[in-house]
Amino acid sequence: MPNPTPSIPADRALKLLACALLLAATTATAAHADTAAALDAFKGLQGRWAIHSNGKMLAIEMVYDIGSKGSIVTEQFGKELSVFYRDGESLVMTHFCNAGNQPRLRLKQGSAGGRFEFETFDVTNLAGPSAPHVQRIVYKMVDERHVELEIVWKNGDAQNSENYTLVRI
Repeated sequence: MPNPTPSIPADRALKLLACALLLAATTATAAHADTAAALDAFKGLQGRWAIHSNGKMLAIEMVYDIGSKGSIVTEQFGKELSVFYRDGESLVMTHFCNAGNQPRLRLKQGSAGGRFEFETFDVTNLAGPSAPHVQRIVYKMVDERHVELEIVWKNGDAQNSENYTLVRI
């Protein structure tokens, strides 16, 4: 009785499998390189930054530092702390917020050209699902001396943004 499903010759099947494995390895390598490049961009912020908002300079500073043998970048925003680090093929940040909760954000794929958009994927110590928390943070590296920062808060169903310009001191 003939086989009703067509068969792929073994050599062609092996070639297809090899191509699929090469594509998967190339994609993983590219994701690894993108994550490493993004972390390197944040390492490049090391130092002190003046914070401007609504045309005024704030009394607090932003301070970036590198720690744990180069595996993390810390961001001190006044009394708040954020830590950037790699988690597999992702760049993640944990934000220790003055609101008393800790959003964990992941860099969205496709962030490029000096623009890095982080989206919250969970929040520890959140009082309730509608409690205020950081939902998204966007960094735009304008040049070596300027960074534009947008912090998007979620409060129930509403969202509002805070915008800052950082200037290297």
